[in-house]
Amino acid sequence: MKYKAAIFDLDGTLIHSEPEFRYTVVGKILDDLGVKYSKEDIDRFWFETNRDEIVTKDFGLTIDAFWGPFKKYDTVELRRKFAKTYDDVGFIGDLQRAGCKTGIVTGAPLHIAEMEIGMIGEENFDAIVVAHRMNGFTPKPHPQGLEECLSLLGVNKNEAVYVGNGDEDIQTARNAGVFDILIDRGEYTFHNTKPSLTISSLYELKEFLG
Repeated sequence: MKYKAAIFDLDGTLIHSEPEFRYTVVGKILDDLGVKYSKEDIDRFWFETNRDEIVTKDFGLTIDAFWGPFKKYDTVELRRKFAKTYDDVGFIGDLQRAGCKTGIVTGAPLHIAEMEIGMIGEENFDAIVVAHRMNGFTPKPHPQGLEECLSLLGVNKNEAVYVGNGDEDIQTARNAGVFDILIDRGEYTFHNTKPSLTISSLYELKEFLG
């Protein structure tokens, strides 16, 4: 096997959240604060890497004014209502059985990450890192979370790939010196960084990983 480990982002990579979720949560906050917006504005906020900049420059809000209410509205109950696993996530178990180590590096809050990982099955992963500020991590695209996952898996950076669905994930992988793979499920169009490899299904990893 060319690589010893495959590490995955969570939201948009293994777990699908219906668009109505982000429109509900972000829209509620912006409505309460009297900010005019479009669905395209919310999409940009949700998928691009410069979220704080979008909050301050595009929405005209302070960081605390936005993120305080976000924590209140982004509940496990609401996420669960709009979330489901992608049909190909069972392939992760196949990777494990083939001798490939598997991991997760996500920037989701701990309570959300635990719920979503539970939907997939924690047993399918050899290491899980929730790279959130509340856990003492510098968020993606900083490489800290991915570097921690490599350490837990006991593999070198050139022995792993990181699979994600956005620019933030590509940049995280490159900052850690890990091979980056974009999974494009046709749900996200704001790709400003060219990935090293693009796939449309996890099953495509079989041939690449050997």
